[in-house]
Amino acid sequence: MKPIYHSGQLTQEQLDEFKEVFDLFDADSNGSLTREELVSTMGSLGMSLTDEELEAIFIKADPDLSGTLEFPEFVEWVVNKVNLTSQDDLREIFSLIDLDGNGSISVDELRQLLDSLKINLGEDELTILFEKADRDNNGKIDYNEFLESGEFWGQIKLTLGVTRSFKEILKQYTQLAQNPQTGFGTINPLPYGKENAAKMGYDVSQLPDVVWESSCMCGNSFSLGPINKDETVIDLGCGAGADLCVAASLVGETGKVIGVDMTAAMVKKARENAELCNLNNIEVIKAPFDMAQHEDIPESVADVVISNGTFNLSPRKKCAFVQAYNCLKPGGRFYLVDVVREGNSESETEEGSWCDCVAGAIPVFKVLEVMESVGFVECEHLGYTGYRTSDYTVAATFRAKKAE
Repeated sequence: MKPIYHSGQLTQEQLDEFKEVFDLFDADSNGSLTREELVSTMGSLGMSLTDEELEAIFIKADPDLSGTLEFPEFVEWVVNKVNLTSQDDLREIFSLIDLDGNGSISVDELRQLLDSLKINLGEDELTILFEKADRDNNGKIDYNEFLESGEFWGQIKLTLGVTRSFKEILKQYTQLAQNPQTGFGTINPLPYGKENAAKMGYDVSQLPDVVWESSCMCGNSFSLGPINKDETVIDLGCGAGADLCVAASLVGETGKVIGVDMTAAMVKKARENAELCNLNNIEVIKAPFDMAQHEDIPESVADVVISNGTFNLSPRKKCAFVQAYNCLKPGGRFYLVDVVREGNSESETEEGSWCDCVAGAIPVFKVLEVMESVGFVECEHLGYTGYRTSDYTVAATFRAKKAE
């Protein structure tokens, strides 16, 4: 392999950042990216690729003609292609605000992200700021307008804190998968493992202890409605796979269970747990759950989508709900357990941690609002599970359907 430091443009921290992105999209963990994986990777960095650009990348960056990019090749190409200064930061910030990933920012998207990041900006200030950036007055801000309006991003004072939190989330959940005995939680210890699962109403005797040891469910997905024999279930944010194994036992050998998780160590452990339990009807996909439409996540195949304590971890919640909706067949059911903020106050969570399921929590009414906005019907808040991550965040249960 060629050395990757010759350009002198990358610090070790930047190298580590790119490695985390590379590993996230290296779906089969073989140390190289296929063309399809590269497209997903560059999308996560805020860049879309045409077929011509993709071909050009492989001509320039794949000198061994392997048809894949190894990490040194990937980094060398990125160094020569991507501006690693403030404009790169701006692209990252733009992607955080563009919640539905359509390439433009609406007033509602800006307001929603500001709310989730606890940034206090009055409605009049927000309107004035938005109108200054919306140079063609079409009610949305595209990336060029965003770049040209330094006042826009400067006044908002967005940082890459959410991105840093993303890395903290990967680190914490990797540790939970690989060394569960070290505990769970970065600020305060959080309940996890077999004892916590039992408190959430699971029959922990039905699976080996190792299946439960890295589980961090905040409620019981299977208390929200039926899962029947022969059905297909998708778990978004499946972690180490305890819910996958339970679901697989319910749908039977003629059913199908698909897990999705972005943490490579969790995906590995979920596959190992499925094999340990001799469950051949489980598939585990390494992919982010909050890109609205990911090429590796099947659409319109699930009778049931479940998610347990995952959506609060993402600032792109609308995209996560769109993904859940897209996975379902017409008439499919959505069973959600997630950490929410009690009441309507948002100021209390400023010091909370994203990866401890605190800072990303939104009120119940917001969860229902976002579910309805992406097309779900019969959206219900069923109650609370008693699982707390702070004095003002608690797990709640929800149920919805995709219309026939």
